[in-house]
Amino acid sequence: MDTKHEQIVAYMIREVEEGHIRPGHKLPSIRAVAHMFSCSPNTVVHAYQTLEREDVIYAVSKSGYYLVEGKVRSHTRTESGPIDFASTTPRGDFLPFQQIEHCLRQAISLYKEELFGYTDPQGIATLRNELRKHFHAQQIFVQPGQIVVVTGAQQAFSILTRMPFPGEGQAVLVEQPTYFGFLAAADVAGCPVIGIQRDDQGIDLGELEAHFGSGQIKFFFTVPRFLNPLGTSYSMEQKKRIVELASKYGVYIVEDDYLADLEEDAKADPLYALDDGKQVIYIKSFSKTILPGIRMGAAILPERLVDLFINYKNAADIASPILSQGALELYMKSGMYRRHATRIRDHYREKMRYAIEVCARVFGSGIQYTCPSSGVFITLQLPQYVKASVLQDRLKQKGISVTNVDQHLLPENQRNDRIRLCIIGVEQPQIEAGFIVIEEEIRRLERRVR
Repeated sequence: MDTKHEQIVAYMIREVEEGHIRPGHKLPSIRAVAHMFSCSPNTVVHAYQTLEREDVIYAVSKSGYYLVEGKVRSHTRTESGPIDFASTTPRGDFLPFQQIEHCLRQAISLYKEELFGYTDPQGIATLRNELRKHFHAQQIFVQPGQIVVVTGAQQAFSILTRMPFPGEGQAVLVEQPTYFGFLAAADVAGCPVIGIQRDDQGIDLGELEAHFGSGQIKFFFTVPRFLNPLGTSYSMEQKKRIVELASKYGVYIVEDDYLADLEEDAKADPLYALDDGKQVIYIKSFSKTILPGIRMGAAILPERLVDLFINYKNAADIASPILSQGALELYMKSGMYRRHATRIRDHYREKMRYAIEVCARVFGSGIQYTCPSSGVFITLQLPQYVKASVLQDRLKQKGISVTNVDQHLLPENQRNDRIRLCIIGVEQPQIEAGFIVIEEEIRRLERRVR
Protein backbone atom coordinates (compact mmCIF):
# COMPACT_ATOMS: atom_id res chain seq x y z
CA MET A 1 0.00 0.00 0.00
CA ASP A 2 1.28 3.49 -0.84
CA THR A 3 2.43 5.64 2.06
CA LYS A 4 0.59 8.87 2.88
CA HIS A 5 3.49 10.74 1.36
CA GLU A 6 3.12 8.84 -1.94
CA GLN A 7 -0.66 9.27 -1.88
CA ILE A 8 -0.34 13.03 -1.55
CA VAL A 9 2.20 13.25 -4.37
CA ALA A 10 -0.01 11.12 -6.65
CA TYR A 11 -3.10 13.15 -5.74
CA MET A 12 -1.42 16.48 -6.55
CA ILE A 13 -0.12 15.22 -9.89
CA ARG A 14 -3.61 13.97 -10.74
CA GLU A 15 -5.10 17.35 -9.80
CA VAL A 16 -2.59 19.05 -12.12
CA GLU A 17 -3.20 16.68 -15.03
CA GLU A 18 -6.97 17.08 -14.74
CA GLY A 19 -6.67 20.86 -14.74
CA HIS A 20 -7.93 21.44 -11.19
CA ILE A 21 -4.69 23.27 -10.38
CA ARG A 22 -3.46 25.67 -13.04
CA PRO A 23 0.01 27.18 -13.66
CA GLY A 24 0.75 29.91 -11.15
CA HIS A 25 -2.15 28.93 -8.91
CA LYS A 26 -1.58 28.23 -5.25
CA LEU A 27 -1.78 24.64 -4.01
CA PRO A 28 -4.02 23.69 -1.07
CA SER A 29 -2.53 24.68 2.28
CA ILE A 30 -0.47 22.20 4.26
CA ARG A 31 -3.08 22.18 7.01
CA ALA A 32 -5.93 21.46 4.57
CA VAL A 33 -4.07 18.57 2.93
CA ALA A 34 -3.09 17.14 6.32
CA HIS A 35 -6.76 17.13 7.30
CA MET A 36 -7.78 15.58 3.96
CA PHE A 37 -5.33 12.66 4.30
CA SER A 38 -5.49 12.37 8.11
CA CYS A 39 -1.75 12.80 8.46
CA SER A 40 0.72 15.15 10.10
CA PRO A 41 1.65 18.50 8.48
CA ASN A 42 5.25 17.23 8.23
CA THR A 43 4.11 14.48 5.87
CA VAL A 44 2.51 17.08 3.58
CA VAL A 45 5.62 19.26 3.70
CA HIS A 46 7.72 16.24 2.71
CA ALA A 47 5.37 15.49 -0.22
CA TYR A 48 5.43 19.11 -1.40
CA GLN A 49 9.24 19.13 -1.20
CA THR A 50 9.29 16.02 -3.39
CA LEU A 51 7.17 17.81 -5.99
CA GLU A 52 9.42 20.86 -5.71
CA ARG A 53 12.55 18.79 -6.37
CA GLU A 54 10.84 17.36 -9.44
CA ASP A 55 10.15 20.94 -10.56
CA VAL A 56 6.38 20.51 -10.51
CA ILE A 57 5.81 23.22 -7.91
CA TYR A 58 7.78 26.06 -6.33
CA ALA A 59 7.68 27.67 -2.90
CA VAL A 60 7.15 31.35 -2.14
CA SER A 61 8.29 32.40 1.31
CA LYS A 62 5.40 33.12 3.71
CA SER A 63 2.89 32.51 0.91
CA GLY A 64 2.77 28.82 0.00
CA TYR A 65 3.37 26.50 -2.93
CA TYR A 66 2.50 27.21 -6.59
CA LEU A 67 2.37 25.16 -9.78
CA VAL A 68 5.26 25.79 -12.17
CA GLU A 69 4.31 27.38 -15.50
CA GLY A 70 4.15 24.85 -18.33
CA LYS A 71 3.58 21.66 -16.33
CA VAL A 72 0.16 21.08 -17.87
CA ARG A 73 0.90 22.30 -21.36
CA SER A 74 0.14 20.05 -24.24
CA HIS A 75 2.93 19.17 -26.63
CA THR A 76 2.99 22.12 -28.99
CA ARG A 77 5.65 21.15 -31.49
CA THR A 78 5.90 18.04 -33.61
CA GLU A 79 9.01 16.65 -35.21
CA SER A 80 7.72 17.75 -38.60
CA GLY A 81 7.13 21.32 -37.43
CA PRO A 82 9.54 24.29 -37.50
CA ILE A 83 12.84 23.79 -35.67
CA ASP A 84 14.55 26.97 -34.53
CA PHE A 85 18.30 26.62 -33.99
CA ALA A 86 18.75 30.38 -34.49
CA SER A 87 16.81 31.81 -31.55
CA THR A 88 18.64 32.40 -28.25
CA THR A 89 15.40 32.75 -26.26
CA PRO A 90 14.66 29.90 -23.82
CA ARG A 91 11.42 27.92 -24.14
CA GLY A 92 8.45 29.71 -22.63
CA ASP A 93 7.64 26.81 -20.34
CA PHE A 94 11.20 26.90 -19.03
CA LEU A 95 11.12 30.50 -17.83
CA PRO A 96 10.03 31.46 -14.28
CA PHE A 97 7.06 33.62 -15.30
CA GLN A 98 4.97 33.03 -12.21
CA GLN A 99 7.85 33.51 -9.81
CA ILE A 100 8.91 36.77 -11.45
CA GLU A 101 5.29 37.93 -11.56
CA HIS A 102 5.07 37.35 -7.82
CA CYS A 103 8.34 39.25 -7.25
CA LEU A 104 7.13 42.15 -9.42
CA ARG A 105 3.97 42.46 -7.34
CA GLN A 106 6.04 42.44 -4.17
CA ALA A 107 8.40 45.04 -5.66
CA ILE A 108 5.48 47.37 -6.43
CA SER A 109 4.45 47.20 -2.79
CA LEU A 110 7.98 47.45 -1.40
CA TYR A 111 9.17 50.27 -3.65
CA LYS A 112 5.94 52.19 -4.24
CA GLU A 113 7.46 55.48 -3.05
CA GLU A 114 10.42 55.17 -5.43
CA LEU A 115 8.04 54.77 -8.38
CA PHE A 116 7.34 58.51 -8.21
CA GLY A 117 10.97 59.56 -8.56
CA TYR A 118 14.38 58.48 -9.77
CA THR A 119 16.63 56.01 -8.02
CA ASP A 120 20.40 55.76 -7.73
CA PRO A 121 21.92 55.40 -11.24
CA GLN A 122 24.35 52.87 -9.74
CA GLY A 123 21.43 50.65 -8.74
CA ILE A 124 19.48 50.28 -5.51
CA ALA A 125 21.74 49.39 -2.60
CA THR A 126 19.74 46.35 -1.50
CA LEU A 127 20.02 44.74 -4.94
CA ARG A 128 23.75 45.45 -5.13
CA ASN A 129 24.16 43.77 -1.76
CA GLU A 130 22.31 40.67 -3.03
CA LEU A 131 24.50 40.71 -6.13
CA ARG A 132 27.57 40.86 -3.89
CA LYS A 133 26.45 37.65 -2.16
CA HIS A 134 25.73 36.03 -5.51
CA PHE A 135 29.15 36.93 -6.88
CA HIS A 136 30.93 35.75 -3.74
CA ALA A 137 29.56 32.26 -4.39
CA GLN A 138 31.29 32.40 -7.81
CA GLN A 139 34.67 33.39 -6.33
CA ILE A 140 34.18 37.05 -7.23
CA PHE A 141 34.91 38.97 -4.05
CA VAL A 142 33.66 42.48 -4.53
CA GLN A 143 32.08 45.29 -2.54
CA PRO A 144 28.65 46.75 -3.44
CA GLY A 145 30.34 50.05 -4.31
CA GLN A 146 32.08 48.41 -7.27
CA ILE A 147 28.84 47.01 -8.70
CA VAL A 148 26.73 49.00 -11.16
CA VAL A 149 23.30 47.70 -12.15
CA VAL A 150 22.76 48.03 -15.90
CA THR A 151 19.69 47.76 -18.10
CA GLY A 152 20.93 44.55 -19.69
CA ALA A 153 24.52 43.68 -20.56
CA GLN A 154 24.07 45.47 -23.89
CA GLN A 155 23.91 48.81 -22.07
CA ALA A 156 27.25 48.05 -20.42
CA PHE A 157 28.81 47.32 -23.84
CA SER A 158 27.42 50.58 -25.22
CA ILE A 159 28.86 52.58 -22.33
CA LEU A 160 32.28 50.90 -22.37
CA THR A 161 32.79 51.43 -26.11
CA ARG A 162 32.00 55.14 -25.68
CA MET A 163 33.80 56.08 -22.46
CA PRO A 164 37.52 56.95 -22.38
CA PHE A 165 40.01 54.64 -20.68
CA PRO A 166 43.37 55.43 -19.06
CA GLY A 167 46.20 55.27 -21.58
CA GLU A 168 46.46 56.17 -25.25
CA GLY A 169 44.83 53.11 -26.76
CA GLN A 170 41.66 53.77 -28.78
CA ALA A 171 40.87 50.39 -30.34
CA VAL A 172 39.04 47.42 -28.87
CA LEU A 173 40.48 43.95 -29.39
CA VAL A 174 37.82 41.26 -29.93
CA GLU A 175 37.87 37.52 -30.44
CA GLN A 176 36.92 36.27 -33.86
CA PRO A 177 34.19 35.16 -33.77
CA THR A 178 32.54 37.07 -30.93
CA TYR A 179 29.12 38.17 -29.71
CA PHE A 180 27.48 40.18 -32.50
CA GLY A 181 25.78 42.52 -30.01
CA PHE A 182 29.14 43.83 -28.88
CA LEU A 183 30.25 44.41 -32.48
CA ALA A 184 27.05 46.42 -33.04
CA ALA A 185 27.72 48.55 -29.93
CA ALA A 186 31.29 49.30 -31.03
CA ASP A 187 30.15 50.15 -34.56
CA VAL A 188 27.51 52.64 -33.39
CA ALA A 189 30.01 54.21 -30.96
CA GLY A 190 32.55 54.65 -33.76
CA CYS A 191 35.05 52.62 -31.76
CA PRO A 192 37.87 51.03 -33.83
CA VAL A 193 37.88 47.22 -33.57
CA ILE A 194 40.74 44.79 -34.12
CA GLY A 195 40.17 41.03 -34.33
CA ILE A 196 42.16 38.09 -32.99
CA GLN A 197 41.27 34.57 -34.12
CA ARG A 198 39.77 32.15 -31.59
CA ASP A 199 38.90 28.53 -32.18
CA ASP A 200 37.86 25.61 -29.99
CA GLN A 201 41.46 25.42 -28.67
CA GLY A 202 41.55 29.10 -27.62
CA ILE A 203 43.69 31.91 -29.01
CA ASP A 204 47.35 32.45 -29.90
CA LEU A 205 48.77 33.94 -26.69
CA GLY A 206 51.83 35.22 -28.54
CA GLU A 207 49.62 37.19 -30.90
CA LEU A 208 47.61 38.44 -27.92
CA GLU A 209 50.78 39.72 -26.26
CA ALA A 210 51.80 41.51 -29.46
CA HIS A 211 48.44 43.32 -29.52
CA PHE A 212 48.67 44.21 -25.83
CA GLY A 213 52.21 45.54 -26.29
CA SER A 214 51.29 47.69 -29.32
CA GLY A 215 49.78 50.50 -27.25
CA GLN A 216 46.71 50.57 -29.51
CA ILE A 217 44.32 48.64 -27.29
CA LYS A 218 41.68 50.39 -25.17
CA PHE A 219 40.46 47.05 -23.81
CA PHE A 220 40.13 43.39 -24.78
CA PHE A 221 36.55 42.11 -25.01
CA THR A 222 36.34 38.39 -24.29
CA VAL A 223 33.76 35.70 -23.55
CA PRO A 224 35.94 33.17 -21.69
CA ARG A 225 33.25 30.49 -21.29
CA PHE A 226 30.54 29.25 -23.64
CA LEU A 227 31.48 31.73 -26.35
CA ASN A 228 28.63 32.69 -28.65
CA PRO A 229 28.83 31.22 -31.33
CA LEU A 230 31.44 28.48 -30.74
CA GLY A 231 30.10 27.39 -27.36
CA THR A 232 33.64 26.60 -26.13
CA SER A 233 35.57 27.89 -23.10
CA TYR A 234 39.15 28.80 -22.24
CA SER A 235 41.23 26.45 -20.12
CA MET A 236 42.34 27.66 -16.71
CA GLU A 237 45.94 27.93 -17.98
CA GLN A 238 44.86 30.20 -20.83
CA LYS A 239 42.80 32.38 -18.49
CA LYS A 240 45.71 32.82 -16.11
CA ARG A 241 48.02 33.80 -18.95
CA ILE A 242 45.54 36.30 -20.39
CA VAL A 243 45.27 38.00 -16.99
CA GLU A 244 49.07 38.02 -16.61
CA LEU A 245 49.48 39.72 -19.99
CA ALA A 246 46.82 42.30 -19.18
CA SER A 247 48.61 43.15 -15.95
CA LYS A 248 52.02 43.26 -17.65
CA TYR A 249 50.92 45.74 -20.32
CA GLY A 250 48.26 47.65 -18.35
CA VAL A 251 45.47 46.61 -20.72
CA TYR A 252 41.90 46.37 -19.43
CA ILE A 253 39.79 43.28 -20.07
CA VAL A 254 36.00 43.32 -20.43
CA GLU A 255 34.78 39.85 -19.46
CA ASP A 256 31.30 38.91 -20.68
CA ASP A 257 30.20 36.04 -18.41
CA TYR A 258 26.63 35.78 -19.66
CA LEU A 259 26.28 32.02 -19.00
CA ALA A 260 28.17 31.78 -15.71
CA ASP A 261 25.19 30.00 -14.14
CA LEU A 262 25.65 27.03 -16.48
CA GLU A 263 29.19 26.32 -15.28
CA GLU A 264 29.44 22.99 -13.47
CA ASP A 265 33.19 23.02 -12.81
CA ALA A 266 33.62 24.68 -9.40
CA LYS A 267 37.28 25.36 -10.23
CA ALA A 268 36.53 27.21 -13.49
CA ASP A 269 36.97 30.69 -12.04
CA PRO A 270 36.23 33.76 -14.17
CA LEU A 271 39.06 36.06 -15.23
CA TYR A 272 37.95 38.56 -12.58
CA ALA A 273 38.72 36.09 -9.79
CA LEU A 274 42.28 35.72 -11.12
CA ASP A 275 42.89 39.45 -11.33
CA ASP A 276 41.75 40.86 -7.94
CA GLY A 277 39.73 43.49 -9.78
CA LYS A 278 42.68 45.48 -11.12
CA GLN A 279 42.37 45.14 -14.90
CA VAL A 280 39.17 43.11 -15.43
CA ILE A 281 35.70 44.60 -15.88
CA TYR A 282 33.14 41.88 -15.28
CA ILE A 283 29.75 41.89 -17.04
CA LYS A 284 26.91 39.64 -15.92
CA SER A 285 23.59 39.24 -17.75
CA PHE A 286 20.39 37.69 -16.39
CA SER A 287 18.66 37.41 -19.77
CA LYS A 288 19.42 33.76 -20.47
CA THR A 289 18.75 32.54 -16.93
CA ILE A 290 15.61 34.47 -15.95
CA LEU A 291 13.67 36.51 -18.51
CA PRO A 292 15.18 38.51 -21.40
CA GLY A 293 12.43 41.11 -20.99
CA ILE A 294 13.39 41.99 -17.42
CA ARG A 295 16.52 43.71 -18.88
CA MET A 296 18.81 43.32 -15.89
CA GLY A 297 22.57 42.99 -15.78
CA ALA A 298 25.49 44.04 -13.61
CA ALA A 299 28.95 45.46 -14.20
CA ILE A 300 31.82 45.14 -11.74
CA LEU A 301 34.53 47.72 -12.27
CA PRO A 302 37.89 48.65 -10.79
CA GLU A 303 37.30 51.45 -8.27
CA ARG A 304 39.05 54.04 -10.46
CA LEU A 305 36.51 53.50 -13.26
CA VAL A 306 33.27 53.32 -11.25
CA ASP A 307 32.40 57.04 -11.15
CA LEU A 308 33.14 57.55 -14.85
CA PHE A 309 30.99 54.56 -15.80
CA ILE A 310 28.11 55.81 -13.61
CA ASN A 311 28.30 59.26 -15.24
CA TYR A 312 27.93 57.71 -18.69
CA LYS A 313 25.10 55.48 -17.49
CA ASN A 314 23.29 58.40 -15.85
CA ALA A 315 23.44 60.26 -19.16
CA ALA A 316 21.93 57.25 -20.95
CA ASP A 317 18.96 56.31 -18.75
CA ILE A 318 19.17 58.19 -15.40
CA ALA A 319 18.47 54.89 -13.62
CA SER A 320 17.53 51.31 -14.47
CA PRO A 321 13.83 50.46 -13.87
CA ILE A 322 13.08 50.15 -10.17
CA LEU A 323 10.53 47.36 -10.67
CA SER A 324 13.00 45.15 -12.52
CA GLN A 325 15.63 45.86 -9.89
CA GLY A 326 13.23 45.14 -7.04
CA ALA A 327 11.97 41.94 -8.65
CA LEU A 328 15.52 40.66 -9.18
CA GLU A 329 16.44 41.53 -5.59
CA LEU A 330 13.47 39.60 -4.18
CA TYR A 331 14.01 36.70 -6.58
CA MET A 332 17.60 36.33 -5.42
CA LYS A 333 16.91 36.94 -1.72
CA SER A 334 14.14 34.29 -1.61
CA GLY A 335 16.43 31.57 -2.93
CA MET A 336 14.29 31.13 -6.06
CA TYR A 337 17.14 32.28 -8.31
CA ARG A 338 19.54 29.74 -6.84
CA ARG A 339 17.08 26.89 -7.32
CA HIS A 340 16.22 28.01 -10.85
CA ALA A 341 19.93 28.30 -11.76
CA THR A 342 20.51 24.74 -10.54
CA ARG A 343 17.58 23.55 -12.62
CA ILE A 344 18.73 25.18 -15.86
CA ARG A 345 22.35 24.13 -15.32
CA ASP A 346 21.32 20.48 -15.07
CA HIS A 347 18.90 20.84 -17.98
CA TYR A 348 21.34 22.43 -20.43
CA ARG A 349 24.20 20.13 -19.42
CA GLU A 350 22.12 17.06 -20.26
CA LYS A 351 20.74 18.66 -23.41
CA MET A 352 24.24 19.57 -24.66
CA ARG A 353 25.55 16.08 -23.92
CA TYR A 354 22.68 14.66 -25.91
CA ALA A 355 23.31 17.11 -28.78
CA ILE A 356 27.00 16.16 -28.94
CA GLU A 357 26.06 12.46 -29.01
CA VAL A 358 23.71 13.19 -31.92
CA CYS A 359 26.47 15.16 -33.68
CA ALA A 360 28.74 12.11 -33.48
CA ARG A 361 26.04 9.86 -34.92
CA VAL A 362 24.77 12.21 -37.62
CA PHE A 363 27.83 14.23 -38.69
CA GLY A 364 30.53 11.70 -37.78
CA SER A 365 34.04 12.70 -38.83
CA GLY A 366 32.96 14.16 -42.15
CA ILE A 367 31.63 17.44 -40.76
CA GLN A 368 33.60 19.24 -38.05
CA TYR A 369 31.74 20.60 -35.02
CA THR A 370 32.62 22.14 -31.67
CA CYS A 371 32.09 20.02 -28.53
CA PRO A 372 31.16 22.25 -25.55
CA SER A 373 30.75 20.64 -22.13
CA SER A 374 27.59 22.66 -21.53
CA GLY A 375 26.11 25.95 -22.68
CA VAL A 376 23.75 26.25 -25.64
CA PHE A 377 25.86 26.71 -28.81
CA ILE A 378 27.48 24.36 -31.33
CA THR A 379 29.27 25.54 -34.48
CA LEU A 380 29.53 23.44 -37.64
CA GLN A 381 32.49 23.93 -40.01
CA LEU A 382 31.07 23.32 -43.47
CA PRO A 383 32.90 21.30 -46.13
CA GLN A 384 34.80 23.16 -48.82
CA TYR A 385 32.60 24.95 -51.37
CA VAL A 386 29.45 24.65 -49.21
CA LYS A 387 28.36 28.20 -48.43
CA ALA A 388 26.65 28.96 -45.12
CA SER A 389 24.28 31.47 -46.71
CA VAL A 390 23.10 28.93 -49.32
CA LEU A 391 22.66 26.22 -46.70
CA GLN A 392 20.79 28.67 -44.46
CA ASP A 393 18.31 29.45 -47.24
CA ARG A 394 17.75 25.78 -48.12
CA LEU A 395 17.17 24.87 -44.48
CA LYS A 396 14.74 27.76 -44.08
CA GLN A 397 12.63 26.27 -46.87
CA LYS A 398 12.43 23.09 -44.80
CA GLY A 399 11.40 24.92 -41.64
CA ILE A 400 14.81 24.89 -39.94
CA SER A 401 16.46 28.12 -38.79
CA VAL A 402 20.23 28.41 -38.26
CA THR A 403 22.67 31.32 -37.92
CA ASN A 404 25.52 32.20 -40.28
CA VAL A 405 28.67 32.65 -38.15
CA ASP A 406 29.64 35.62 -40.36
CA GLN A 407 27.21 37.60 -38.21
CA HIS A 408 29.76 37.24 -35.40
CA LEU A 409 32.79 38.30 -37.46
CA LEU A 410 34.37 41.52 -38.65
CA PRO A 411 33.97 41.98 -42.43
CA GLU A 412 37.61 41.11 -43.16
CA ASN A 413 37.22 37.75 -41.37
CA GLN A 414 33.96 36.59 -42.91
CA ARG A 415 34.27 33.33 -44.88
CA ASN A 416 30.63 32.20 -45.22
CA ASP A 417 31.69 28.69 -44.15
CA ARG A 418 30.20 28.05 -40.69
CA ILE A 419 26.76 27.89 -39.11
CA ARG A 420 25.78 28.20 -35.45
CA LEU A 421 23.21 25.93 -33.84
CA CYS A 422 21.55 27.10 -30.62
CA ILE A 423 19.78 24.36 -28.64
CA ILE A 424 18.29 26.64 -25.99
CA GLY A 425 14.70 26.45 -27.22
CA VAL A 426 14.75 23.09 -29.03
CA GLU A 427 13.58 19.88 -27.42
CA GLN A 428 15.58 16.67 -27.72
CA PRO A 429 13.51 14.91 -30.43
CA GLN A 430 13.77 18.03 -32.61
CA ILE A 431 17.54 18.21 -32.10
CA GLU A 432 18.10 14.85 -33.79
CA ALA A 433 15.45 15.46 -36.45
CA GLY A 434 16.96 18.86 -37.27
CA PHE A 435 20.56 17.60 -37.35
CA ILE A 436 19.59 14.85 -39.78
CA VAL A 437 18.05 17.36 -42.20
CA ILE A 438 21.08 19.64 -41.89
CA GLU A 439 23.46 16.77 -42.70
CA GLU A 440 21.35 15.74 -45.69
CA GLU A 441 21.32 19.29 -47.10
CA ILE A 442 25.08 19.66 -46.62
CA ARG A 443 25.66 16.45 -48.57
CA ARG A 444 23.30 17.56 -51.34
CA LEU A 445 25.17 20.84 -51.69
CA GLU A 446 28.49 18.97 -51.72
CA ARG A 447 27.34 16.74 -54.57
CA ARG A 448 26.04 19.72 -56.52
CA VAL A 449 29.33 21.67 -56.46
CA ARG A 450 31.61 18.73 -57.24
